[in-house]
Parts: sequence; C-alpha cells; structure tokens
Amino acid sequence: MTRVVGGDALQQPDIYPDPTSRVEVRETHISRVYLTDHYVYKIKKPLDLGFLDFSTLAQRQFFCEQELALNRRLSADVYLDVVPIHQSGPRVNFEGDGPVVDYALKMRRLSEEDSLQTLLQRGQGTEELMAQLATRLAAFHNAHPLPDSEDAYGTLDRIRADWEENFTQTVDYVGQMLSQDTYEQIQHAVSTFIHRRADWFAQRIEEGRIRDCHGDLRAEHVYAEPGQFQIIDCIEFNQRFRYIDVASEVAFLAMDLERLGALDAARQFVQAYVRASRDVGLYRLLDFYCGYRAYVRGKVTVMGLEAAPPEKRKLLQRQAESYFTRAWRYATRLMQPLVLLTTGLIGTGKSTVADEMAAVLDLDMFSSDRVRKKLVGASPQSSQRADYGEGIYGEDMTRQTYDAMADLARHSLVQGQSVLLDASFAKRAERQRVAALAHESGARVCLLECLAPESVIRDRLQAREQSAEAVSDAQENILSAFQRDYEPVRASEWSCHVRLDTARDVEHCVQQALAAIHSSS
Repeated sequence: MTRVVGGDALQQPDIYPDPTSRVEVRETHISRVYLTDHYVYKIKKPLDLGFLDFSTLAQRQFFCEQELALNRRLSADVYLDVVPIHQSGPRVNFEGDGPVVDYALKMRRLSEEDSLQTLLQRGQGTEELMAQLATRLAAFHNAHPLPDSEDAYGTLDRIRADWEENFTQTVDYVGQMLSQDTYEQIQHAVSTFIHRRADWFAQRIEEGRIRDCHGDLRAEHVYAEPGQFQIIDCIEFNQRFRYIDVASEVAFLAMDLERLGALDAARQFVQAYVRASRDVGLYRLLDFYCGYRAYVRGKVTVMGLEAAPPEKRKLLQRQAESYFTRAWRYATRLMQPLVLLTTGLIGTGKSTVADEMAAVLDLDMFSSDRVRKKLVGASPQSSQRADYGEGIYGEDMTRQTYDAMADLARHSLVQGQSVLLDASFAKRAERQRVAALAHESGARVCLLECLAPESVIRDRLQAREQSAEAVSDAQENILSAFQRDYEPVRASEWSCHVRLDTARDVEHCVQQALAAIHSSS
C-alpha cells in the first residue's frame, strides 16, 4: 500500500466513481485525505506509533470501520462508507478489479464556509451559535457513558501516564521548540496540581463525568450547516483518548478558540456547556485540561515535521512553539493562587455567592461577619445589632476586622492556597488593599460585585431580622446610611471585575463569576 499512498495514484480524477474536475490532497501525521468535487476519501498511513497501529491491511480496514461508526454519532449523512481500493497493474480503482491493497473512508465533502473556524474568522461565531453547540455536546455526553470495561479511565494513574507519555515523546525537542525551563516548569506544575488536587479527579469519576467523548474537538472539526452541526474526525484509534473527562473535551475546544483569538466565543461555549450539563465543577479543571490539550497539539505538530514538505516546516515549528507556550501559560495559572473578594451593599447576597464559590473552587473563605464576632469573643449566630457605625460595627472595630482578614488571607496565600474574602468592602481603599496583597503574593485577583434591586434588598433584610440563624447583623434601618457612604467600584481599576445580579439564582451568579475568572489573564 505504501506505493499507492506514497505516489500519485489516487490523485488521478478518472479513477474515482464520482465525476470530479480535480483531486486535492491534504495530509496529517497519520492520514492522507483526497478531496474530489463532492466527496472525501481518507486513507490511513501504514504506521505503528505505539498509541495507534495501522500497520496491516486488516488494521486499516478495522479502524476505517470504527471511524465510520463512531463519527456518525455527531454528524448526519457525512460518513458514507468504507470502500476498498484495488490494484490493477499500475493503476488503482474503486470498482472491484484486482486485489484489495487498502481501504478508504468515504465522506460527503463539507463546505469550508460552514466550518466554525471560518465563521469565527468572519466574526460570525455568535453567542447563540456557541450555546447551541454546547447544548448539542452536553446532550451527546449525557447519552454516551463509558461501556463496561476492566480498564480504568479518568483515574490519577491514567492522567499521570498520559502526561508522562507527552513529556517522554517531546524530550528530544527540548531546546528547539520549547526551552528546558518551560519543559521543567510545566512538569512541576502538572505534578504539583495532580498531587494537591487528587480529590478533585476522584470526584469527577464519582459524578460520572468520564464519558465516551469525541476526543479531538477542535474548531476545524465543527461545521454549522443550516439547522444542524456536523462534528467530524473523532478519535477512533485508541479508546483511552476518547474515554475521558468531559472537562478535557470542553477544554480542547475552549483552548482552540482562545488560540484563534475568539476569547468571547470560548467563554460563551464553556459557560453554555456548564449551564446545559449542570457541571459547574468543570471550572476547577479547565486550566489543567486546556494546558494538557495545548501540549498534545504541540507534540502532534512536531511529530508531523519530518513528513511535512520543506516549505511548511518553519510554519509548523512556529505553531508547535506557540502551543507549548500556551501550555506553559495554563500551567503557570495552576500554580498561581487566586484571591476573590466580594463587594456590595448589605442584603445583596454576597455571603450566599461566596459560600457557593468557595465550595466550587475549594477556597479558604474568610467572612467579615464571622471574623468580627470572633475578635470580640462572640459566637457567629449571636446578635450584635447596633446603630449604623456603632458597637462592633464602629470604625475602629471594622479596621481591626479587615486587618485580621488580610492576615488570614496572607497566611493562606503563603501556603499556595487560594482565598475568598466575604465582606462589603464598602471603601475603595479597603478593596485596593486586597488587590495590593494579591499582587505582593503573586496571586490573581477578581472582584465580585453583588447587585440587586432595592426592593429585593429590603425584603431580604426584613427576612434576616426574623431569622435566628443569620450570621449578619445588618438591618433594613441602616440601608440608607450604608448606601450614602458606599464608594462605587471603578471598573477600570480591576483586570477581573464581574457584576453579579443576585436577584437571579445563585447558580447563575456562580457560573457567571467562574466564566469571568477563567477568561481573565
């Protein structure tokens, strides 16, 4: 078969059963693709790379049939048949004359005008389109659990092995397409994160988030035909690349969209997927898997260098360098603590949002209500109500409370742990103090500004006054004074600042906040 795919036998228009004016040839590191006017014929190279084996005719036929069946799950009328290629003298044909020397996967040719990559380049990757794609993918994942198997997928051992394979297969390129420092820093970040967050990966398995996925979800594999998505080229040659955490699947496309400069589309896609799947925990692992996917793309790109025409090698080298740099950026985020702080009027639901955010991201959380009462030796639920600016809510006690919260945050940050500070932070100087602390600690910082209509705030404050479980002592009668003294947020001062309408449900607010945090640099 090497003679067939290595020469120009399949580039002759007259050998194809469907009339065509020309034949275009495209090549990947594992396949050659022949495009006629209306169809595509995909040939697998006779390779054995360890993670795939197309070395025999029987193997190539089997994996063509696998690709046909698996890709029909996410596309309609695209994957048509597996067709034999016959050799008759010096020519090949598809009509059954001569021995079978190889197999081709026959597909309907899709229009490049409909590809997601093209749509994004034209500025047509709308929020509605990304939401529809995310909903389609979430439904697909929900319908495709892992089959019964003795093999373990999604485990820490499997994840470690996949990363070690990446590092082993790229070690020869260190000093060429990625520096020794970059290589070692990514290794360190990955190893540390896996060790520190082992429970997160275990929880994904318990929640059933390891599914039978697409495995190679990139913008160039998504087509938006009228009324339906065609998602092609899923992984057929190795189940461990397809039986993965849905977070890895989502991260692949998010990373690719960010690579293409479509940052809004990436954020919209992830947010819509989380909403459709109710998988808010996905955000915990998004940077980890974005980094993994970027590194894999870098690896695959360098593996294709030798087979590429000389005039394309410099371009591929630059692409590989870009992928490895992107992987490094995601890895550094894994090592960088995060500081979140709330701000807003009393009764705007800051503590409700904070509780949920701390749970989702496993943050150390420090609440001004609890810290303040602890400083005076009172229990959290004990009533310490006083007039505005009086009692334990006076200026001196408020200063001590914020001092104590800053000390607690600093201690957590030194340990490499992210923190959330739940307080009103009514004064601009108080907010800027936290920003400075984050900067000194090398942490990212994001301000969560909680907002609600005054009628909603007053209803909440009235209900709080009747509750024996409330930790906060804020009452409706101090709202006007609080509004008067509250210093509005200057959005220009914050690289990450999200305004949360807490009149909506807390799940929506949390998803909005998580999307903003991930999108921030």
